[in-house]
Amino acid sequence: MPSLKILTLYEHKEMRYSEITNNLGIPEDKLKESLRKLNRTFARNLPKSSSNDSPEEKDLDENRGFLILYSNSVKARHYVGFARAGNFVVQVLPKVFEPSENEEKNADTNDALLAFLRMLNVAYGLKIREVELAQLREKRTPESLLEIFIYLFASTLWSEVQRGYHKEYIEIQNEERFLKGKLLMSKELRKLPHQRHTFSLEMHEFSEDNLLNQIFYAAVRTSLARTTWRVNKKLLGELMMIFDEVSFKEITKTDLERVHFTRLNERFKRAFTLAKIVLSTLGGIQGEEASGFFIDMNDLFERFMLWVLKRSLWEYEVEYQKELKLLKNGNILSRKQYPDFIINRNGTPVAVLDAKYKSLGTSEGKLQVSPDSLRQVYVYAKILEEKYGVSGIPVVLIFPKSNAYNSSIKTEDNEATVGGATFFDGRRLLVLVYDMETLKEGLKIDEKFRKSLCNLLGPRSNLDASEK
Repeated sequence: MPSLKILTLYEHKEMRYSEITNNLGIPEDKLKESLRKLNRTFARNLPKSSSNDSPEEKDLDENRGFLILYSNSVKARHYVGFARAGNFVVQVLPKVFEPSENEEKNADTNDALLAFLRMLNVAYGLKIREVELAQLREKRTPESLLEIFIYLFASTLWSEVQRGYHKEYIEIQNEERFLKGKLLMSKELRKLPHQRHTFSLEMHEFSEDNLLNQIFYAAVRTSLARTTWRVNKKLLGELMMIFDEVSFKEITKTDLERVHFTRLNERFKRAFTLAKIVLSTLGGIQGEEASGFFIDMNDLFERFMLWVLKRSLWEYEVEYQKELKLLKNGNILSRKQYPDFIINRNGTPVAVLDAKYKSLGTSEGKLQVSPDSLRQVYVYAKILEEKYGVSGIPVVLIFPKSNAYNSSIKTEDNEATVGGATFFDGRRLLVLVYDMETLKEGLKIDEKFRKSLCNLLGPRSNLDASEK
């Protein structure tokens, strides 16, 4: 089977078809057809997003999906992840991890892949251990999200089967000469005289040839046919021998939905989640011509910041996307308000935070923040003050920062605060940046951000968070 051709793009970046064909050796007409196929599939399976900043998707077609196709070039949008059509894979990485001009491109692409995985891990509960990501760095992983997900699936499954093979009781119907099990009377009554020397029986057998293992076997077999990385080939080859007694099955979406986890098979849940991603991307699910794994970057950044806030402010309650009502009475329809984060102490709101996955501009030495963003957080705080009978709730806007994104925005030593102001009624506004470069080094909290946030909430929270 031909090896996969991988195209790497960063959000909102554009690349000419001629450059892609030269790098990957794909004829331009086949390249465009593959990209159109991916866009068509994307339009039918649009990723869900809870972010207030995600644009409403309209008029999606083969030229506008997770990519925008122009006459001479292709441009990534605000979706990150990877997808496959035939032997062609497109992976889109977050723009915050794009190598800067002074960084080595190949080395930093691997850092970008691992940093992206760390975001996915905490935002969507993939339960990838940091030691696994450290091993990936040591193994000099190919610059491919797909190869990384194959490795994570294979290594996770391998570690679990070493603890014991998954078996369960499965229903079997057979013709037997001796009566054992449940007699199937409906079949017995339909038998002709020459067939009555056997019994139609239903039995339950404790077997490894069950649906969950069949899904694992299909994922192993499909991955082995596609991977080009030596480490994956070795690991998958060993798994093929382990699952030798499991029958091959064409996996459907219905099969995936039929799998249920109990305390007896719960330890295989992570391997199952990764198997679904691998099967979906590699076309291992029957009826899918092109498939992939894409998410809205606005949503990912918000969910990542939720993890950061809960880890940084463990003594507070952090509410995410809580519904607030702007109007009380009347016959006027208004959009519901969903602040990203409400920080509560003892059930009372003490701050409102909004994560903005956007660039920060400056003019005449001052930050440029959109009026819509300012009005948005002000209204959130005002609604909460009215509801809880408090006053002066501060608001915070959080922006990402890296070597390649918002890099011109300077911070003071040990501070993540880059701007501040007061509204007309005296309400405090702060603008903080979160250093995304920390994710390239490991799953660590940006200490400057944590300290700045704790300073806003008071000296007690600063002390408690440090002790934690």
